[in-house]
Amino acid sequence: MGDARVRWLLGLALVLAALRFAIMPWAQAQVEQRQQLEVLTKRLDRSAGVVASAQAILAAQGKVAAATQAARKPFPEVADKEHFRLDAQRMLAGIASRGGVKVALFDWVLDGEAARAGLAYGRVNASLEGPLESLVSVHGQIEGEMPFAAVREVKMEFGRGGETGLSASSASMALVMDLYYRPLAAAQPAPGGGT
Repeated sequence: MGDARVRWLLGLALVLAALRFAIMPWAQAQVEQRQQLEVLTKRLDRSAGVVASAQAILAAQGKVAAATQAARKPFPEVADKEHFRLDAQRMLAGIASRGGVKVALFDWVLDGEAARAGLAYGRVNASLEGPLESLVSVHGQIEGEMPFAAVREVKMEFGRGGETGLSASSASMALVMDLYYRPLAAAQPAPGGGT
């Protein structure tokens, strides 16, 4: 009876050992393989969805590219920032003279980048002098004719000497503007070129 009990206990121990070292790892491997299969199935479904929607995706990409190009169109492409500075100063002077005011100051004070938008900018302090109505009109013309200019700050100073500030007397308008542009990349040297 004792031998039967020992054999039964040994048999039970072998069964438990088999469960622990053979069946449990196999079951865990099956679970891992099922999870990997689910991940691969989801990837395959997404890939199939992309292939099935290829035309719609390409059309959407085309629309995004066209919208991006249209949004960037007001910002001039600039190869030489010094020329852009002069052109912007001339443009402002032209708008001012057509509006009957004069540019008393045009000072390029800062260069910066809006890297995420692919733009660069120059901050300008400008001062215009002339009749108040003309200054207000010129401010509107700057906004309309220089769509690449973001006016950050406007200060008005009115003429002195017994006259009211809203009369046709001389006034000055100080502007702080950021002039945005698209910098053109420098020409890359030809591959294999020698020195």
